[in-house]
Amino acid sequence: MDKPIRVMMDARMLMGRFSGVARFVTRLAEELVQGGGIEIVALCGDESYEPWANVSHMEVVRTKFKRPMRAVPRRVLWEATKLSSVIAESRVDLFHATWNFGIPSRCPVPSVLTIHDLIPWSGEKDGHTPVSFILAYRHAVKNSVKRAARITTVSETVRHQVLAKLSADDDKIVTVFNGADPMAEEISHLRQNPEYFALYVGGHEARKNVAGVFRAMQAYWSQYDPTFELRLTGSPEGLSGEAAQEYKKLPQDAPVRFLGDPIDDELAQQYASATLLLMLSHEEGFGLPVLEAMAHGCPVVAANQSSLPEVVGDAGLLVNPKHPSGVADSMHWLIGDTQRQEEYATRGIRRAAAFSWNLAATRMREVYKSVLSGGHRKSSSERAEPQLSTSE
Repeated sequence: MDKPIRVMMDARMLMGRFSGVARFVTRLAEELVQGGGIEIVALCGDESYEPWANVSHMEVVRTKFKRPMRAVPRRVLWEATKLSSVIAESRVDLFHATWNFGIPSRCPVPSVLTIHDLIPWSGEKDGHTPVSFILAYRHAVKNSVKRAARITTVSETVRHQVLAKLSADDDKIVTVFNGADPMAEEISHLRQNPEYFALYVGGHEARKNVAGVFRAMQAYWSQYDPTFELRLTGSPEGLSGEAAQEYKKLPQDAPVRFLGDPIDDELAQQYASATLLLMLSHEEGFGLPVLEAMAHGCPVVAANQSSLPEVVGDAGLLVNPKHPSGVADSMHWLIGDTQRQEEYATRGIRRAAAFSWNLAATRMREVYKSVLSGGHRKSSSERAEPQLSTSE
């Protein structure tokens, strides 16, 4: 029997808000361990991820990396001065930098780098990103790309961006899509009689265009039905500047409800209950909420920009996020016909089935094996393009 591959996986981002990157790390690690042949050593900060606090199926390494060190300049410094020794002491075969960069200059083992997006490359759209942050980010990403034996991206959109902006070797880059967990049996009944609301799931950075969500809802309320509710994860205090301004413009009795940070089960119930998911981001590396919504039979109305069309395919409605009235029209076209809602729910479930965490783990396992076999070029299995079924 072959000896398992011992992989240190960067999980420091599990401190703080549970993001799409955090979802990628937790679900990928769990699937890799369950699939056999891989031992995961989770590199955490000084706050271990609670569900992994007493696990027996993976090793958790706590470090002195603190929450304030997530800021790029401080993170880069910690990685340059501390990370190599942590990796060496762990006696792993491979290091997986899962957080866009983070491969130290003297990494003692071969490394794999996952790039989720290059959004910070130019700073946030609100123009408030410090130049020092942008320069530190670019420097860190460039160095990690050079040092990585293999690079994985979460979408073809990001793969093309890496090729264009970093002049990376195409033969080092492999696309490993995110996955989604299918709808649990205990909440499947919610789809039979969905509630009457639009759902937004995600952060409130300017690029997420929550301001556009508010404008689209205002248009829908004005043109069609002022009782259609909007539910959003997060809180009003977390809104970006433009979104906060749009929120203040809404009528005091506007049906808007903030959900805070729901745990997985609560979020799954929101997906399964919603009339539709509304996601109008300007930029995404993948767009995990649209996939999770489709997996729960929730029809999707999403921006026709960035990676979202790649994920949604023809299983949802793609709209111009700059035209609130047009977005409202598309929502009404869907909401006003129960048969259409059922059709797009079915399409979404079928589409989401092509993106699974099991498939992601299988593809990543092949990446690890190829790197450790000494291959400097992608293997035939890595080279094969990920196959996505259509909703037809």
